Amino acid sequence: MRALPYRRSRATAIGATAFLMLSLPFLVLGVFFLGQKARMDLRCEPQAPCALTRSSWLDHEEVGRYAPQDILRVEVDRSRSRRAGAAPIFRPQMETTSGVQPLAFQWTEDEAEATAFADTVRRYLAGPRTDALEVFRDDRKASLRVGSAFTGVGLAVLAVSLWLLLRTLAHRKAERAATP
Repeated sequence: MRALPYRRSRATAIGATAFLMLSLPFLVLGVFFLGQKARMDLRCEPQAPCALTRSSWLDHEEVGRYAPQDILRVEVDRSRSRRAGAAPIFRPQMETTSGVQPLAFQWTEDEAEATAFADTVRRYLAGPRTDALEVFRDDRKASLRVGSAFTGVGLAVLAVSLWLLLRTLAHRKAERAATP
């Protein structure tokens, strides 16, 4: 049995395929993290319904529109962790006739921050509502760091894959020229 001749084009093609396959999870996870809707906006216009929206670095969506009479209450939810020694965490939320809507993407350890956010909305709803209310909670920084890191690594690995593909084509051209 005769051994096959060594072909550089085959080795670089396998390497290009492997690096391409390696880049895909990084790119998918990068887009996933950049797409996390971690900014919550509540906008209330005088004599109009309040609009609750969620935004990411890539897009935004409206969660719902709620008339002031449809908002039953605004409160601060406290974690119910059963672990021993777990620090309590808090998140403002709005209870409406259609269900409970969180007003923040991430929980916070600072109860005063969550309470101040909820109090601002409560004061607006209890008042005459002659001015507009616009409050937001932006938790997108963490998803930007992680998402851009994954995307950067994915693009770098993809660049290596493309470089190996170019080397494969050059090797194949040289092999064809050397074959009688």
